[in-house]
Amino acid sequence: MGFDWLFSDDVRAATERLSAIGGACLGLMIAYEWAMGRYRNGKKTRIDWTMGALCISMLALVQRPLLMAGIFLVLTTLVPQYAGVLRPLEIQHFWVALAGFLLIDEYLHGAVHLFAHRKPPAHPFLRRIHSFYRVAHRPHHQIGGNDGKGELSVTQTYVEHWGWWLFLPNYWFGLASLYFGLIEVFLWGTLIKSVWGMHVHTNWGRGYDVVLLNHPSSFVRRGMRALCHLLVFPNQHQQHHSRGANSAKNMTNFIALFDWLLWGTLAIENARPAVFGWKQTRREEHSALYRYFNTDLRRG
Repeated sequence: MGFDWLFSDDVRAATERLSAIGGACLGLMIAYEWAMGRYRNGKKTRIDWTMGALCISMLALVQRPLLMAGIFLVLTTLVPQYAGVLRPLEIQHFWVALAGFLLIDEYLHGAVHLFAHRKPPAHPFLRRIHSFYRVAHRPHHQIGGNDGKGELSVTQTYVEHWGWWLFLPNYWFGLASLYFGLIEVFLWGTLIKSVWGMHVHTNWGRGYDVVLLNHPSSFVRRGMRALCHLLVFPNQHQQHHSRGANSAKNMTNFIALFDWLLWGTLAIENARPAVFGWKQTRREEHSALYRYFNTDLRRG
């Protein structure tokens, strides 16, 4: 198959469907936030909109196509005979393959995310890598201004420094899976993660999960709390975006098991955060272009 696999009808159709459905879901959640007044009174600023538009555009038009072409080129060079080799596995054991894809993808994302939030390692080389990931992830936590009025919004799902998307291992894993033939698994796995990720970033106000965690029935409260150990719900990720100790908690966007069982970073709160975002300590950070292109690792 070789590099032609990248341009096959099946791969092209899967990526087009992913973009179309993901874009429609993003549009619906933006419409919900607007209709519910989630953009008023400084909750979302001009720079928030600018960063959202810049990052989403660059991801769709530059980073994803570039990363896809690069990974396919490397794999075609190294293992051309294995293009599409896992297609029979997907056909015969779709649900098992999908579950495995989601678990591996979420672990890789969560592990790097955790690394970016941890203290710098002692080894000089690892320290440089840590600084890069920290610089690359910082824009994702910059919401509103320093006045504490800014609130998390669905467009923040895709707000990152240019380097985050290009050097995120779960992106490499997903595109490699596509190369090896897991077309429908890649489509539905990426779509599930993307839509759930948008769902946990959306400004739902108090949120259905907070309502259930405070429900008069102890059965409902305990049931919701149990589910929070398995899946990430909006308030868990809102806590991650809070200005406080919980910003180093809840490292995954979808599967909470890793935070609970592996990393000890699970945080379940009964109320939404009081203040969102990290303080913008430098004047340059009020520029969207600076946030997106800054590569000064000394400031990681």
